[in-house]
Amino acid sequence: MFERLKRLYDEGKIYEAAIRNAVEKGWLTEEQANEILNPSDEQKG
Repeated sequence: MFERLKRLYDEGKIYEAAIRNAVEKGWLTEEQANEILNPSDEQKG
């Protein structure tokens, strides 16, 4: 689920609200949501 939501977020098909809802539903952890919403510098380069 993480990879799918990350891809959709990166493609602009879903927004932060959808990621937050996924955390509430237990589909993602808070840590995973933060990784999607705030990618680290390591992942960018």
